[in-house]
Amino acid sequence: MIIYSLVAMALGYVADMMFGDMFSAYSLSGYMEKAANFFKDKLRERYVSSHEGQTLAGSLLLALMVIIFIAPAVVLLILAYKLHPVVGVLIEGLYCFAAINEKKVNYYGTGILKALRKGKPLVARRKLMEMTGENTKGMREDEIVKLSVRGIAEYTFENAVAPLFFIFIGGGIGGLVYLVINRTAKAVRSEDIYFSLAARGMNDVLGYFPARFAAFLSVKDSRLLALDFMNAQKILKRDGKNLGNINASQTVAAFAGALDIEVVGNTYDDEPFIASQHIGDPKKEPDQSDIFYAQQISYGAVFIAAVVFMAVRLILGIIF
Repeated sequence: MIIYSLVAMALGYVADMMFGDMFSAYSLSGYMEKAANFFKDKLRERYVSSHEGQTLAGSLLLALMVIIFIAPAVVLLILAYKLHPVVGVLIEGLYCFAAINEKKVNYYGTGILKALRKGKPLVARRKLMEMTGENTKGMREDEIVKLSVRGIAEYTFENAVAPLFFIFIGGGIGGLVYLVINRTAKAVRSEDIYFSLAARGMNDVLGYFPARFAAFLSVKDSRLLALDFMNAQKILKRDGKNLGNINASQTVAAFAGALDIEVVGNTYDDEPFIASQHIGDPKKEPDQSDIFYAQQISYGAVFIAAVVFMAVRLILGIIF
């Protein structure tokens, strides 16, 4: 069974690198987000607006999402393996393909870079908004580059290394469990803090090790790319916890250090500088090449992670 899951992981990774999430509106990830948005409104309204009521509502949402998407997937996979191991591997490979989403780094990063090079900032801002969900209206080119690097860094951890880690732990089902929790957390991130507590808390716990592993690999890959890996180590250590998302900030800090740019700058807004929001040092001005090199760091880190997880799976399969 370990070897079957290894083959499924390899199939899922290769399929993602070849095809990616081509039809995101109709992908499993897309349906998860739609379902979470639908049920969150229903549940939130049924419980009183108290800390306890909204915490319970958020917990029920997470449980409902897991039941709806994971239970049928488990049943289908069991039946597939009973029918024939090849059928089981193919179905599990589809699960892995659904969970991994590294290809979007190429899709969005390349799209933004081409738009900037052709002097089409409106197109670049639109693609950047699609990638990050941030308001990109009126952004200057240097701001577009900074947010692009940040988005690519977050994708590296959240959409690739973390799913690969949970596929390594629990096969295709493990990848889907992480995916449903992650998409539920995204759906409730702007909601009441107590309503979002269960999904965001579980997402932070599950992402703790993969985030740090992704950051570690990003630093190592920056050395292979002849980037400033010493600064990457420094910024990771200094600023690796400086965003509200303590997991995503790990890879963001590693990328910022490797590229010698400030990804998240000083925030004033009529308030004193908030040091916790600062990531990176402005050793140079951000330019278009930073997007390209951020993509290369991402590809390398994810590839190394995939190889490591598959190698360990193979060793365990041979032993057991």
